[in-house]
Amino acid sequence: MWIFQLRNFFRNTFRLITIILIFLKHLIKNWFFHSWFRRIFDPKGKKLTTRPQRIRLIIEDLGPTFVKFGQILADRPDLASEQLRDELKKLQASARPFDNDTAIRIIEEELGDPIKKVFAQLDTKKPLASASIGQVYKGVLHTGEEVVVKVQRPAIKQKIKLDLVLMKILAQHAVKSYPELAHFNVVGFVEDFGNNMMKELDYTNEASNMKRFADMFKDDETCYIPMVASQYTSQKLLIMEYITGMRPDNPQALKDAGFDTQVIAENGTHIILKMILKHGFFHADPHPGNIFIRGDNQIVLLDHGMAATLKPKQIQALIDFMLGFAKKDSRKLTKALLALCDIGYFKHFEDLEFEISEVMKRYSFISYEQVDMSQVMSETFKNIIKYDLKVPANLFMLIKTIATIQKFGENLEANISLADMVKPYAIDKMKERFSWKTILNKITSSAEDYIYFIDKFPRDVKEVMSNLKRGVLKHEINLQEDSYTNKAMRQGINRLGFVFLLGLMLICSTLLMMYKGDKQIIRIFFYTTVIVSGLTAVRLFIKTKFS
Repeated sequence: MWIFQLRNFFRNTFRLITIILIFLKHLIKNWFFHSWFRRIFDPKGKKLTTRPQRIRLIIEDLGPTFVKFGQILADRPDLASEQLRDELKKLQASARPFDNDTAIRIIEEELGDPIKKVFAQLDTKKPLASASIGQVYKGVLHTGEEVVVKVQRPAIKQKIKLDLVLMKILAQHAVKSYPELAHFNVVGFVEDFGNNMMKELDYTNEASNMKRFADMFKDDETCYIPMVASQYTSQKLLIMEYITGMRPDNPQALKDAGFDTQVIAENGTHIILKMILKHGFFHADPHPGNIFIRGDNQIVLLDHGMAATLKPKQIQALIDFMLGFAKKDSRKLTKALLALCDIGYFKHFEDLEFEISEVMKRYSFISYEQVDMSQVMSETFKNIIKYDLKVPANLFMLIKTIATIQKFGENLEANISLADMVKPYAIDKMKERFSWKTILNKITSSAEDYIYFIDKFPRDVKEVMSNLKRGVLKHEINLQEDSYTNKAMRQGINRLGFVFLLGLMLICSTLLMMYKGDKQIIRIFFYTTVIVSGLTAVRLFIKTKFS
């Protein structure tokens, strides 16, 4: 056991030293090209790079974890400037292939059997592709099925775990050094990223996503999801059906092959909308590299490691958002935006509505069919962020997916009306929302809540009263001494005490008038108390009325 611990210690130490050396290298390089030495070696300034470019170069050297982080950061306008995001979009997830003998060893370890026992043929001489996390080979099972074998890089999990710890420490340090970053929830973003990365490192999650998508589209001929060989799949090994087809990034080649690019674009848009608006579970990275086109304009989706979900109320809010924008209804749009972000009450609603209306005015001269919906969502989310409100991470993945599918249609030179394609899903949701089944379920659920309340309330009251009598019920409120709430409470208590004392005096003076009304001092006390009570009542009425 101690040998493995020692090996991990040296591995982690080596990784930490590597990261430090990478930062030092770029620091020295940056200093050199911004000093007077540059004039000697680079008089024209050709090698001078911008800050976003330097950040991208550092990320590329740091490896797969940071590359993936940079790719996700490129879709977060709340955390990165537009210039930096444009530069981070250039990051590539491809990587140098690792040793084939190592790949064979990992495959056999995960299978628990020699390769020859499972595969009739496995081409391990040259991988089909090599990415930052895994490597892909082509093989044939003894049943005759052609398959793709996806094997994880050796020791990648330990490396990424260490990188994630270091990233979290850096994020926490950045928030301490720059408190204004706390509003952007940088630490939370790093934690979400870490959770997603660990899921991608477990290929059983990707297999589960594939099966879920396959079930969603089992009756849809426009979409195909490759089959998974579950009996051979593990955390480090994924074996799936081998698929051939054409990439969608060359419209002319598709047309020459007899495909209809307009139909392909419509199919792709319908597939994504069906995922988002009907099922609330969508492929979060549907770029052309993860898509094949084959017979009858069918779309094959690949690489299902990154997926996201939407809550039912978020699906409805997204539909309301799109319809609100189509109708130029800023109030509906603002409500939908807050519902998307799971915000129930917002005291600056009117101000936000005004800013959303200003965003809409910029699109007033553009037809809805030409509007970039992902851009509209990004701009409106920026207004949310200005009020220090948090936007759920799944919504940024949603924006990325919508942007990707819109670009997909543009690249195919197709005429796509997102508004027209959303309408059927909106109508179905409205029918579902107001169907007798939904209404009956809500009534039943409410009735169950009331029955529970009637059943539990007497016991809860009895418990509270029992604790109150025994003196064990305590409620502590801590307020700052100079807070507005504290001052208001003190004023309220003082007024209550004054009114109570005045009422007591009024009762006493009235009783004295009844029995000793013939004495002058009693009458003065009574009339003074009545006048003061009347003035106090009028003052409280006016203050309550106009406050």
